[in-house]
Amino acid sequence: MKKFTKFHVILFAIFVAVFLGLVTFGSLVVTQVIGVASYVGLPVFLVAIVAFALAAYIAKAILDRRRMVRQLELENLYTLGHKTSFYNIFQFENRVRALRNHLVHRGKKHYIIAFTFAPISISSNPRHNDEISAFNYEISLYLENRFFGSKKHKLKAYRDNVFCFHRGEFLIYTFVENEQEAKELANSLLQDLYDLGETKKVRVLVQPFFGVYEANIRDNLTYAVDNAQIARSMGEELFESVTFYHESFRVSSTEDDITELEQAIDNQELVVYYQPKYSLRERRFISSEALVRWNSPKYGLLSPASFIEKAENAGLISNIDLYVFEHTLIDLSEGLKRGRRVMPVSVNFSLYEFFSPNFLGVIVGLLEKYKVPPTLVEIEITETTSQANQFMSISIIKKLKDLGVRVLMDDFGIGYSGIDNLRKIPFDAIKIDKSFTDLIVEDEKTRNIVHLIVELGHMSDIEVIIEGVDNAAQVDILRKMRMDTIQGFYYSRPLPLDQYEKFLRENAFEGRGGKKI
Repeated sequence: MKKFTKFHVILFAIFVAVFLGLVTFGSLVVTQVIGVASYVGLPVFLVAIVAFALAAYIAKAILDRRRMVRQLELENLYTLGHKTSFYNIFQFENRVRALRNHLVHRGKKHYIIAFTFAPISISSNPRHNDEISAFNYEISLYLENRFFGSKKHKLKAYRDNVFCFHRGEFLIYTFVENEQEAKELANSLLQDLYDLGETKKVRVLVQPFFGVYEANIRDNLTYAVDNAQIARSMGEELFESVTFYHESFRVSSTEDDITELEQAIDNQELVVYYQPKYSLRERRFISSEALVRWNSPKYGLLSPASFIEKAENAGLISNIDLYVFEHTLIDLSEGLKRGRRVMPVSVNFSLYEFFSPNFLGVIVGLLEKYKVPPTLVEIEITETTSQANQFMSISIIKKLKDLGVRVLMDDFGIGYSGIDNLRKIPFDAIKIDKSFTDLIVEDEKTRNIVHLIVELGHMSDIEVIIEGVDNAAQVDILRKMRMDTIQGFYYSRPLPLDQYEKFLRENAFEGRGGKKI
């Protein structure tokens, strides 16, 4: 009945639009043919035009809503196992941006509430294999019913609350009068979740913890969500049910830090280094990774560990991502012009940049600007980034691959669902984290795990790269495992461009069986 009603609303809107179009046309004809005064025809014409535009807008809004619901149903069938229109993080962000500037919310405060509920078992719902996902789905139904279930409050709830499920946590963006109302909402949710748990016969590992952040209308939404999640984590540590975010919870960047980083970017103080990757199968270097360094006049040459966290806290990590990408393209372009040896280069992108609305457009624009073939570019994202929203990750990765850009998963094996990602997400290569390399000689279990990852990669037609290889013993073991590609100090440290190009011309590894001379 619900779909039937929407269908007829659309038909009615189309009918009204056509009718008003005819009225407009008729009014013009009457004005011209029988000489009705322009002061009669013109108002009729203007009213008809406004009504026509309004009807067209309503029809478009309804169609857009239906299209959005279909997209949400598809994504949630993928992530929660159920066909539901429960909002994901990207629709959440879109609706928040639209609503928080709306007239009705002026004068109200904006709060993000983050919470999670960790079940051990569910005995009343044997249809679901994944018990945690099953109960998360039950919570999503509860939230949908709470905010949208009552017709009397449906419009207000739709206007004043936005919610989603993101990376294992529920997020609610709410517009209320003050902090007390936000706290009352969190406490109300807390009690209802206990009741829901009892109804579904769910035992919990810990009580639900709520993190609350008062958002500013100018806040970067990703930053605001992070703050709510940080507050929730702090509440769990302190065993407090509802915790409001405080700046002391975050390792913050000072004004001096921000100014220095901005000046470093403006003054081109950041330098791109390149670390070659060696193919054991081809016995030559086949690609490299671009790594950023800060050549500070004040502090000297700094590694990323010295400034990346500050850049993230200052909201400058996207600037650095794009800085490294653009300078990599400049170096590749110069190498092509001068006839030097040029190999594909992988560039790391953070969660914040990878999911930005214009990410693909920026990538294409810079490739065209510097006339670099897409096949010379590889993009590395971490497993955490790929898991942030698998539906969107897959869409972005497929579009990159259509361009000819390869996509690598960095730090494979340290996330909670790495093997599942091999099946779901179309990566071209995976990079095994250095933590495995460090133990591969001494620990048999580590060797077995790495060997298994290599075999899984080969079965999935995915290149397997391992990081942090520092000595010959590690190389020998990895060669026996049929590892595809090695990156590490054994072959080369990260090098500035001039030394990197010289290394490719004069290195002691290529053409000699892959053994160091």
